[in-house]
Amino acid sequence: MEQLAGRVALVTGAGSGLGWATSRLLAREGVVTGLLSRRAEPLRQLAAEIGKQHALPLPADVRDPAAVAAAVQQLVAAAGRLDILIYCAGVGRYGPVESYPLEAWRETLDTNVTGLFLCSQAALPHLRLRGGQIVAISSGAGRRGYANLAAYSASKFAVMGYMESLAEEAGPLGVRCTTLLPGSMLTEFGPSSREEKERLRAEGVGKKYLDPEALAAIILQVLRQPADVWTQQLNVWPF
Repeated sequence: MEQLAGRVALVTGAGSGLGWATSRLLAREGVVTGLLSRRAEPLRQLAAEIGKQHALPLPADVRDPAAVAAAVQQLVAAAGRLDILIYCAGVGRYGPVESYPLEAWRETLDTNVTGLFLCSQAALPHLRLRGGQIVAISSGAGRRGYANLAAYSASKFAVMGYMESLAEEAGPLGVRCTTLLPGSMLTEFGPSSREEKERLRAEGVGKKYLDPEALAAIILQVLRQPADVWTQQLNVWPF
């Protein structure tokens, strides 16, 4: 098993949900983590919780090339290196194609796909120096389409294709690229609040959900794999 202490990671979507849970878990392993999200206040709260020695808040929009490049440079300047990119940033809105707003379509594709491109492009020159890793979050909706989730499904299918192509390019450079396909998670995503999902789960009715902390633990396992092992894609479902 690879040791993670002393490594440096950039986690997008760190202000909530899976990004938040993953950042906390990395800090416990001694990883210095750049916390990237559009909202600054949640990042400050998270950095205060896990300790400044393990966290650097980086308020930025993953859709903004200049902001992404500046965030990566700030992290490398502060920590001296970059070993890991974990792309958790994502948005999705429900709605039928016939009435789906173009603005929502663009926001979904720009955040879920273009943001991944921009972050990996900025990170690769640093990751290739150290045999780094990139972990991106797709979805079960990246395997099959669902009604009223056309934009989200399209973006998550695109994440799969992008990461497969990136793996072909980055592998020879020593960078391992992994895509996780989780089932529904216990977050604010979707038409039901987290509280409503927790209530239904406690009552044993409705669909099952993954805790963000459970998926964060899977990310940690991927990062700990021996240097001569590569997990390209991994389905993770609630049980």
